[in-house]
Amino acid sequence: MLVAGGLAGVASWVSCYPLDVVKTRLQAQSLSSPQKYTGIVDCFGRIVKDEGYHMLWRGLGTTIAQAFVMNGAIFSSYEIALRCLFNNRSIQ
Repeated sequence: MLVAGGLAGVASWVSCYPLDVVKTRLQAQSLSSPQKYTGIVDCFGRIVKDEGYHMLWRGLGTTIAQAFVMNGAIFSSYEIALRCLFNNRSIQ
């Protein structure tokens, strides 16, 4: 259960990480200063043009490590809780 939950967390982050980088860059813009990006496509294009494709994946290793542990623990805890609840119902 730990491995299944961990791999599910890793798969979810790998599939959407570049979009999360773009989202984070857009959210980090200050309303009081001039806007660096005009939208999602502009932000994506500028990251790739100015910094390269590798910047879309920067920090993925740390995120994957955290996601594996966290999702593995949550998935296992959820399954154990369900088993305890169903076992208690059938006894009563």
